[in-house]
Amino acid sequence: MDGGQTTNICIEPEWSFLPKQMETLDSVKKHKFTLYSGAVGAGKTLLLAHAAIEACINNPGCKGMLGSLTYTQLTNVVFTVFKEEVYKYEKLLKKHGYDIKLLKRCVESTGKMIVEFFNGSIIYFLACDNETKLRGYTLDFFGLDEPIEIDETIFTQLMARMRGKNLEQTGRKPFGILTTNPGAETHWIYQRFFINATPEYNAIQTTTYDNVFLPDGYIQAMEEAYDEDWILRMLNGKWGAYAGQIYKSFNPDKHVGDWKGHNKILYYIAGVDWGVRNPSCILTIGVTKEKEAIVVEEYYQANRTSKEVTDRLNQLNKKFEYRKIFIDPSALDLITQCEQAHLPAEKGDNHVEPGIGKVKSMFTKNMIYIDRSCQNLIKELQAYRYEKDKLNKNPEEKPVKKDDHAPDALRYGLFTHRAWGKGGIFGVVKRSLWEI
Repeated sequence: MDGGQTTNICIEPEWSFLPKQMETLDSVKKHKFTLYSGAVGAGKTLLLAHAAIEACINNPGCKGMLGSLTYTQLTNVVFTVFKEEVYKYEKLLKKHGYDIKLLKRCVESTGKMIVEFFNGSIIYFLACDNETKLRGYTLDFFGLDEPIEIDETIFTQLMARMRGKNLEQTGRKPFGILTTNPGAETHWIYQRFFINATPEYNAIQTTTYDNVFLPDGYIQAMEEAYDEDWILRMLNGKWGAYAGQIYKSFNPDKHVGDWKGHNKILYYIAGVDWGVRNPSCILTIGVTKEKEAIVVEEYYQANRTSKEVTDRLNQLNKKFEYRKIFIDPSALDLITQCEQAHLPAEKGDNHVEPGIGKVKSMFTKNMIYIDRSCQNLIKELQAYRYEKDKLNKNPEEKPVKKDDHAPDALRYGLFTHRAWGKGGIFGVVKRSLWEI
C-alpha cells in the first residue's frame, strides 16, 4: 500500500494443507457455518487461524472473533498459533521483496487480546464461558476452537452477532467456523451439523490417519498409550465414541420407547436430584413384577427453590401415588419440607461407585426402560463420563460433575430402593450405617 494505492499481491505459499483442510477453507466461502471435526494431529487450530487471516487480508475493514472456552486456552493455544501463522505470511512476503507488517496493532494484556491488520481488519480473541461477554459485537465471521467444551448459548449469541457487511466486497457472506474433537451424538454440535443440518451447515470430518505430515511413530505411540474409547474418538474422529462414557450399555434403540401407562407397572417410586442454580431433576420410575425399572416421566428445571420442588413432588404424588421418594441426601431442606408435606421421602444412598455399578448392571440385563419424553435423561446418560488422568486412564473412576443431574436422580432411585439396591443382610446393615 503506497499513497492510498492498493496493489494485489499473489504469492504461492511454501507450506501445504491437507485435502480436508483445503476443503474446509473452501467451505467457509460457500456455507454460513462449517464444522471441521477432527482427531488429534488434524491441524484444527492452525486451520482456524488461516481461515481468519485469509478473510481479514482479502477484505479490508473486516471484523472477526476467535474464541475458546477459557482465557488460558485462548492465550496458550489459539492466540499463540495465530501469531505464528501471521509471521509465516510476513516472512514469505519479505522473501519475495515485500517488507510488509500485516499487523498494525497487537494488544495482548490480561483479559484483552485484539489484533488490527494493516488494512483495518480486526480480530477479537474472546473467552467463551459466558454468552453475555459476546453481546454488542458486529461480526463478519467467528471461529470457535474446541466448541465441544462450549455451551450452545455461545453459538446462538454469535449467530446474532453476524451482521457485518465487509465480506460482501469479495462476494461472500458472514461465516462461522468450528474446529473440534468429536463428542457424544447428543451434543448440540452433532445435532446441528448432522441430525438437523440445513444447506447452511457443512460438516467435514477427518482422522489422525489422514495427516501425512505427522512424524514417524506418532500414531503408533498414541495407539499404545491410550484406551480403546479414546482411540475411537481422538484418532478415528468418531462421534458417539465418547471417551470414558459411564453407561456404555445404554442403547437408545433398545431402552427408549413409549412406556407411559404401561400395564406391567405395579407401583411407582421417584429419584430426585436437587440444585439451586443447577437443574433439579425428578424421575418417576415404574416398578414391574419382574423388577424392571420404567422411567415414565421427568421434571427438569433450573433455578427452583426447595419449596417449588416440594410442590411439584406433591402434584406428582397425587398422580402416581409414590411408594417412596429417594432424594439427594445433601438436600436436607428439601427432605425436611417433603416430610412436613407428608410425602414418603427419604435420603437416597449416595455411594457413587456401587450405585453406578447397579445401574450399569441393570442396563446390561435390559432391566431399565425410558419413555422417549425423558429427553434430558436420555441425553445425559450418553454424555455422562469419568474423569481422565493425563494418560486417559481411570484409576479412581470418578464421574465428571457435568451432565449428571438426571443420571444422579436415576441412581438415587434404583440403588436405594429395596427391589434393586437393598436386598439381603448387607443392604440392611449398610443402610442403617448410612442413616446414622
